[in-house]
Amino acid sequence: MNEEAPKSNDISPILEGWDYRPDRPAVRQIVGNDGKPKIQLRLDLGLLQMEATGRPDGKRPHGFDTLLAHYRAMLESDHVVSEGENDFTLNEEECVKLQLESMQFYHRRISWLELGEYSAAEADAQHNLDIITFVTEHAQTDQLKEMFVQWKPFVLVHRTMARARKAWEKSEFDRAIEIIEEGVGDIAQAYRDQGREDAVENAGEIAFLRKWAEEIDQTRPLSLRQRLERELDSAVADEAFERAAVIRDRLRDMGAEGDEISTSDPPTSE
Repeated sequence: MNEEAPKSNDISPILEGWDYRPDRPAVRQIVGNDGKPKIQLRLDLGLLQMEATGRPDGKRPHGFDTLLAHYRAMLESDHVVSEGENDFTLNEEECVKLQLESMQFYHRRISWLELGEYSAAEADAQHNLDIITFVTEHAQTDQLKEMFVQWKPFVLVHRTMARARKAWEKSEFDRAIEIIEEGVGDIAQAYRDQGREDAVENAGEIAFLRKWAEEIDQTRPLSLRQRLERELDSAVADEAFERAAVIRDRLRDMGAEGDEISTSDPPTSE
């Protein structure tokens, strides 16, 4: 009588043909055995599998979607309010649990960014920013607060990337640059709130975003008017005055006609 071979827990067949990439996240979406979408993030020694909605590990702490939601409910409950003053605080154990939740949302956030799901990435970034704010307001010690506050500029970069890429995909290049500039301001303020005014000038996050804004500005498709304006500047610089006069006439005619026809296709990659 043939006995059925024991079921193996070896994940090698799942990883076969899916190599780890140290240069960027290797991510894919699948449908789980429960019929729900999952996200898999390839690691050097395995993978992380995350739920696409709710908490990435699929758990509901104390019946809430997230641990942050649970602590917010505790804050608002009657038993932590005494004579109009709130005595709710987060101890070290509670902060560590929130930190672990933040890590889950971080892994899913970078996965969403890689998959091009920018609204989902923005939402996960906002969740971690909300955790940082909550801990800053309610942690028992400054040391516990610092565990979270130090990561705020990094999370703000991801939120800015998600928002700007949504605009970029719609060919809203001015809006994308505007969002990046807003992100730079948010990051600078985050450093100032930490008493690190000196860090603003050399912040890697700010340098990265400013460089990205320059790349968007330089690679965006030009309208016919913008192209002619650049040609005019070049003609004047070269003292090609007859050509400059022709270009000015075209620009004057366009001003009357409102011609803003694009002369190039939008870029296909960042």
